[in-house]
Amino acid sequence: MRRYIATVIILFALNGAFAQRPIDTTYNFGFEYVVKGDSLPHKWHKFNLIKGFECLVDTAIKHGGKRSLLIDGTRNKNINEFASIVSVIPGKYIGKEIEFRAYLKMQDVKSFAAILIRVDDADHQTLQFSTLQTKKINGTRDWQQYTVKAKLPEMAQWIYVAPILGGSGKLWVDDCQVLIDKKVISEAPVDSTYVRLPPASIPYDNNPSASGHVKLKDADLYYETYGSGEPLLLLHGNSANISAFKYQIGVLAKKFKVIAVDSRGQGKSTDLTIGPLSYDLFAEDMKQLLDSLHINKTNILGWSDGGNTGLIMAIKYPQYVNKLATMGANLFPTTEAVSDTVLREVKGDMIYYQHKKDDHSKMEARLFAMLLDEPHMTFDELKTIKSQVLVMAGEHDLILDKHTRAIASAIPHSRLMIFVSGTHYAPVEIPKEFNETVLKFFEE
Repeated sequence: MRRYIATVIILFALNGAFAQRPIDTTYNFGFEYVVKGDSLPHKWHKFNLIKGFECLVDTAIKHGGKRSLLIDGTRNKNINEFASIVSVIPGKYIGKEIEFRAYLKMQDVKSFAAILIRVDDADHQTLQFSTLQTKKINGTRDWQQYTVKAKLPEMAQWIYVAPILGGSGKLWVDDCQVLIDKKVISEAPVDSTYVRLPPASIPYDNNPSASGHVKLKDADLYYETYGSGEPLLLLHGNSANISAFKYQIGVLAKKFKVIAVDSRGQGKSTDLTIGPLSYDLFAEDMKQLLDSLHINKTNILGWSDGGNTGLIMAIKYPQYVNKLATMGANLFPTTEAVSDTVLREVKGDMIYYQHKKDDHSKMEARLFAMLLDEPHMTFDELKTIKSQVLVMAGEHDLILDKHTRAIASAIPHSRLMIFVSGTHYAPVEIPKEFNETVLKFFEE
């Protein structure tokens, strides 16, 4: 499962330009400071302001002070388009949770008004993403404060907060606040050792010196190999790639021969099929990959979709699986396993991509459709697993806690690890704890 909301993820395909700005603790959350000649308040930046949208300072309508920010989409005719501004904050603050509050006023908003938080690492890879988009806040409403929260991972380098207007109408924004563990950011503790980290030295998922390809009858699988020793296969989640394990590969490669693979149709792997995708197909792909690499038995670390694939491999191809560690896996796509809210969000993402015609969007629509229809495992099948299995999930995972525990209970002699305060994204939120847990299991 993924946490991204497809419409707004496009907003932050950042080119890294803001990473070069000097660190400043003054963020102008009240929109009061305007540099002469600028249309926007100081420290705020435009994004996706296509024809039909205008972003400007308003001195006539405001919640407090002398100014507010107005996003005007009255000339926009496309309900699927959106506009936003963003404030960029260095991830130097000490805490576990970040909260973004903003007062919003709206007039004839046809699609949605929302606020969001995104937290990135040094490579601008998303670690946390939270938005109110799915709340369907629209219409005409007077000033009201809205809030959105996200975890503050230990690898955070950049924090983005933003209001968004989708479709047409007018959105006023004023008196924003950012809080770290419920303290306003000006009073939050700062890490005195914080420095801007450079991008990763190893470009995972784009490293020719470690890369390889395996051609199947209807796909081409891309993989990268690191380290030496007992093989360890890494399987990523939906719509991701090898780089999802950027915080695991280097650590695991000190002990194992890590084979990190892009699943069919994702990353640099291709897919020539056009029908529904399935985890059984992904598991068969991995079997063929291992055969091509002359690997008779391997350890497997699977995250989300990769965890589902790993479980199917342990059921269908037990001779190939030594130890299996799963993170955020599920047996079926119903409200017994995931919340109704998550299923609605996935359906919305699928519909969004189904309206697009490019090849990438077509593949994304198929991947989201798979989330709604797959997998189809049973607890009785889990009882047949002979491999040692570590079942992991976050305390606040997308996968329901009772479902994760039921999976662990059904697998003979399995182990269960619930990361306290963690979510579905523990491998990037708390990489040190996650890596230590996984290494201990595989090395025993």
